Amino acid sequence: MAKKQLDYTCDPCRDDFALVIRKDAPFNAEPQPSDLVKNYITPLPYFFCRSHGPLPELDDKHVIAISGIGIQAPASFTVQQLKQDFAKKSVVMALQCAGNRRDGLHRVKHTKGVIWGPGAVANAKYSGCRLKDVLESIGLNCQIHDLGKLHVAFESVEECEEDTCYGSSIPLTKALDEFGDVLLAYEMNDVPLTRDHGAPIRVVVPGYIGARSVKFLKSIVIQDEESRSYFQRKDYKILPAHVDCEQQANDYWCKVPSIGEFNVQSYVCEPVDGVLETGSQPGKRLVKGYALSGGGRGIQRVDVSGDDGKTWVEADLFQPQMDTHTTNVWSWCLWTASIHTHRNKRIVCRAVDTSGNIQQEYPVWNYRGVMNNSWRNVDKNENQPSVL
Repeated sequence: MAKKQLDYTCDPCRDDFALVIRKDAPFNAEPQPSDLVKNYITPLPYFFCRSHGPLPELDDKHVIAISGIGIQAPASFTVQQLKQDFAKKSVVMALQCAGNRRDGLHRVKHTKGVIWGPGAVANAKYSGCRLKDVLESIGLNCQIHDLGKLHVAFESVEECEEDTCYGSSIPLTKALDEFGDVLLAYEMNDVPLTRDHGAPIRVVVPGYIGARSVKFLKSIVIQDEESRSYFQRKDYKILPAHVDCEQQANDYWCKVPSIGEFNVQSYVCEPVDGVLETGSQPGKRLVKGYALSGGGRGIQRVDVSGDDGKTWVEADLFQPQMDTHTTNVWSWCLWTASIHTHRNKRIVCRAVDTSGNIQQEYPVWNYRGVMNNSWRNVDKNENQPSVL
């Protein structure tokens, strides 16, 4: 498919952002790792930006249309109506691009996509109305026939190079789950959404990759298949390792499931990438980083090593949601550890979530460069193995 030529001249000014630009148009940028772990709730200047096209300018008169299976008559709501007619709920959650840490896979072999470092992740308080409440208000609930076979497809106003507009979907079971916390959000960190983050209304799907949290929402359709959007059918999938070009990928898109929940993840952010600053002497050092897992799973433990994984120290975790005995943990964990560092040895970490999932040791390469959670970083000049 030939890429469309799109106009980015009306995109907002971003001079105040402390971000590393990975692509100018569409705008994709992430913070320095050391900035990322300064705050449990990520402030706007350090919040990564993921765009697929020019950013639309919308207001609270913008209309969201809802239709499909189980809905007797199509309905529509303005953003203002959603604010007025439905209870406001909040959820603190980690939002992570499926391509976070793609650079680690790209060093193994060429990958397709924006070459993200470890900063395509953030933690925010989102507020809005529950999608569950909105759907129930028009007669759709868990009593619907074949609930487990249905999907909620979202479409965005955002134009894209690869498709007519951005789109994605999630299972209807997730949308209607009393504890799934899927929101139609209009605030982030107690202020209205900005254009870079989907103003005036976006979906947020806790525990799922960021691709499912559609910005600039214009329609919701209940259907018996996943979204037919490019971004659901031909992107955000873990293809077999032997697939390394578009032609080969075309034979597998329909065979490989779409990614929903993200995997367990952690990273050393200070010192940056676990590498001691030039001139630093080996010895005792305070190390900082983040950890998270999808599907509502919290972090059980983070191990940190200063000697290439020969010995490990258990980190101290800051994970407030784990202290509330909540059903699901959607937010990330910030951690610190005091370790002995060694000359020419990268500091590494590995996380274990509350279901016992642990990070891979070596990168597992895939063409789209998604879901990299290896605790080793493979450098081009190193002869370390990777899983191909």
